[in-house]
Amino acid sequence: MSTRYYSEPAPPGFVLQKVETPAGRLAVWERHGREPALVLIHGNSASKAAFRPLLAQPLFNGRRVVVLDMPGAGESDDGREPERDYTFTALAQAVLVALADMKIVAPVVLGWSLGGHLGIEAIGQGADFRALVLTGTPPCGPGRAEVDEVFYPGELMAVVTGESPSPELLNAYIRALYGATRPIYFELFNAGRRFDGRLRRIFADNIFGSDPPRAKRQRQVVAEWKKPIAVIQGDNEPFFDPRGLDALRWGNLWRGKGQFVPGTGHAPFYEQPEAYASLLDAFLRDIGA
Repeated sequence: MSTRYYSEPAPPGFVLQKVETPAGRLAVWERHGREPALVLIHGNSASKAAFRPLLAQPLFNGRRVVVLDMPGAGESDDGREPERDYTFTALAQAVLVALADMKIVAPVVLGWSLGGHLGIEAIGQGADFRALVLTGTPPCGPGRAEVDEVFYPGELMAVVTGESPSPELLNAYIRALYGATRPIYFELFNAGRRFDGRLRRIFADNIFGSDPPRAKRQRQVVAEWKKPIAVIQGDNEPFFDPRGLDALRWGNLWRGKGQFVPGTGHAPFYEQPEAYASLLDAFLRDIGA
């Protein structure tokens, strides 16, 4: 999909900004309020629009909230040099450059799926986050053996790493992303079609390739990081076993285990935004944020 006429109307109270990074301009929805800022990063074949139902929750009232489109997604530019800009390390660096430009200090970062992996990578690069929330993100990799061990096999995984999946397969993947408990907004299918397929291919090659990637060991990062991490999951996660995450080593896992939004899948904040927001609010209160 051409990005020339692509747009995602900002939610009430939010303003669209374009922030310059080495990878191109990143599109950001921002609403000003009290600190620490909450920063939301979307997943593969998605955009900031995935968080629209969550952003309507009272939890976000009065807070500074920043919702990013990563390079090659949503209203952001495609990477200027895709082979350089779409690696894990470069994607995380683009996010950090954007946050620095916006003078965001020590935010609470909510990363969904690929966005959560970028959050972990950013911490590995030394990012000064106040806390991290992971949803749909099993810490793993780089390296094919560890990643293949975690994710369920199936034809939908071809979308995760494929540059040009068929329209039918891409639509099936998007339906799996957002679940069946509420209608899926048409804009989310548009966001999936707009997503730069080169991003899927290049970051996958970077993580799975034979050359040692620069990306940090994800499980080592979450084991050594002493600031709070919350894992908030759907109990019907379609892509991996979310209960297996409790067996990993964590430096500071909230409540000592993953928290579940019952009856939801990969995007519990979309399927049950009120229940998800309740858990997120509890985490923020517990850490004094």
